[in-house]
Amino acid sequence: MKSYENTPSWQQYREILERVFGLVIAREPTETRQSIRKHNVHIDHWRPDGKPKGTLILVHGGGGNGRILAPLGDYAASIGWQALAPDLPGYGLTEPAPDFRWNYDEWPAVIAEMADSAEGPVVVLGASVGGMTAVFAAEESRKIAGVIATTLLDMGDPNTFVQAARWRWLGKLSLAGFRIFPAIFDRIALPLWISAPLRAMSGNAEMQDYFRRDRLLGRLWVPVRFFRTMHARKASGISPGCPILLVHPGADAWTPVALSRAAFDLVRGPKEFVVLTNGSHLPVERPAIDEFQDHIASFLETVAGKGGHPGEESG
Repeated sequence: MKSYENTPSWQQYREILERVFGLVIAREPTETRQSIRKHNVHIDHWRPDGKPKGTLILVHGGGGNGRILAPLGDYAASIGWQALAPDLPGYGLTEPAPDFRWNYDEWPAVIAEMADSAEGPVVVLGASVGGMTAVFAAEESRKIAGVIATTLLDMGDPNTFVQAARWRWLGKLSLAGFRIFPAIFDRIALPLWISAPLRAMSGNAEMQDYFRRDRLLGRLWVPVRFFRTMHARKASGISPGCPILLVHPGADAWTPVALSRAAFDLVRGPKEFVVLTNGSHLPVERPAIDEFQDHIASFLETVAGKGGHPGEESG
């Protein structure tokens, strides 16, 4: 089985987290495989000491994979929750189904199926595009009790789609191609460092270079069809049926707070919006990461203890 253990990708990331950001990953996840919708899904399993209070499913975005969320998996385990961090189809070490055609709808479907078979109360935490993926999954799942997101991006909105692209002209060209020549555009594949502004993942130059150059991140080739089907899924009027906590990084150079606010306003149901003191798109800086972890712990405690709403909407 392909593994992250001892790979340059994981070792470099872990070293940057510790040396630059002071984040020490205390645990090693167990790498497992699960057949979900015919995908052979690679999952990092972060286990707590003792019986888990519940399950936190970590959902990466369009520029990452499950191992990038290691700081959150390690933290969840430290407070008594098991964390599952899958590589979603087409990304990381997951082996996609033979008939996978890079349809974004597979992402929330995989998360929903994972949640429905998970142990205890289930909360889904999505980063970047994974935030909306988590919300979509909650709509499809019968078991998800809460959603935490770092951003909520309605990629079905043309303005959001253009702003999320590396260059605005590329976003606009893509939207035109989706309308006029979808069959042709579907066959085009680009490395992520061209499609997405991966330098905006972090304010740190060394972390920027890591995301741009790593073979499982910036050097991963993704068909344009994936982004077309992502754009085709609209967020208007979504109702996940569970409380949502949006914890937006305060210094996000990729997706400003206003983009998340627009999507947040579309979500029906109990919800809370918090902006961190600082934090890049990947919020591992202090004090952002400490604030983020505090909000995670409070939300999980509420879900596990009361199964209720963690708070009224705020902004």
